[in-house]
Amino acid sequence: MVEFKIQLEDTFVQTFGYKEIDKRLQEFVQKYVIKLAAQDILNDLESIDLENDQEWQVSRNLAWQQEEHKYLAQK
Repeated sequence: MVEFKIQLEDTFVQTFGYKEIDKRLQEFVQKYVIKLAAQDILNDLESIDLENDQEWQVSRNLAWQQEEHKYLAQK
């Protein structure tokens, strides 16, 4: 694990409290990790061509056959 050191004014820490600042920094890091993961997923999606992916087309057709009765009115 890598440790980063940041400097904060004493009055800032006294105002908000060490535990509160630490908690907020941990939340920030967690959100940033999620944001980076989401960006990786978006980058991957740009390179995936679902329209021409045979496996995806088969899965889509099977799902439609399974759920079709919910969306089409019976005659």
